[in-house]
Amino acid sequence: MLPHEEVIPANVERISSEIKQEGMQRDPIILDSESGAVLDGMHRLAAFMKLGLENAVCCPVDYSSKSVELHRWARTYSARGRGGIEDALLGAGITRRATLSEAFEALDSKKCGLAAMSSRAVMLPSSPLDLQGAFAVVRGMDAIARESGWRTDYMPEDEIDAALQDEGRVVVLVRKIGKDDVIAAARSARLFPCKTSMHAIEPRPVAVNMPLEELGSTTGSELRRRLERSGEKLLPRGSIYQGRRYKESLLLLSPD
Repeated sequence: MLPHEEVIPANVERISSEIKQEGMQRDPIILDSESGAVLDGMHRLAAFMKLGLENAVCCPVDYSSKSVELHRWARTYSARGRGGIEDALLGAGITRRATLSEAFEALDSKKCGLAAMSSRAVMLPSSPLDLQGAFAVVRGMDAIARESGWRTDYMPEDEIDAALQDEGRVVVLVRKIGKDDVIAAARSARLFPCKTSMHAIEPRPVAVNMPLEELGSTTGSELRRRLERSGEKLLPRGSIYQGRRYKESLLLLSPD
């Protein structure tokens, strides 16, 4: 299994505690069947490694299929007064003003590495910035946010318009990424910053509910037979699972 994205340490700690307390793997790790790139479950994988667990239930998918879509997360930074955030962006060379439509055209055509957007202005890099350069800016902004006590949130790219109505927020979005970028990152270990890619999988497999003791003592073929015996249940799009509403339909692999 090859992760393509960094993790948030606090999330790894939380998920590790939950797995240890529950004594089970609740949801599978989803990966590309050809390359082994982890598409969903980076934090679960890191939690398993932290706990010293050598086995995990994984669901391989055909990454080339249209049933697996690749989207982006946007970052939002909030602070008491936006001056510090805007100064940090200026220091990173994000100085060229643009319209919102120009910014999205540049990002979607990969002509520019990232854009910073707010209710007052839209800013692009003053000089060419490739994807790795955009990631360097994001990591730098995240570091300044931690040091300065800014609030950092993440949202799907299709919800940016609502965030721009909030005068206290600055939204940062990297250029369009492709499945080839994801696989290249996994194979090279040049990981994306945390919460960059978002995969929509139709249907999304969840709820394997596999006890950890069985993971350690059962072969892969036996685990597959156990899941097959438990049956499956399909939930429609918009269903709530574990407190989160999903846009995809959900395939519960162990509904009981």
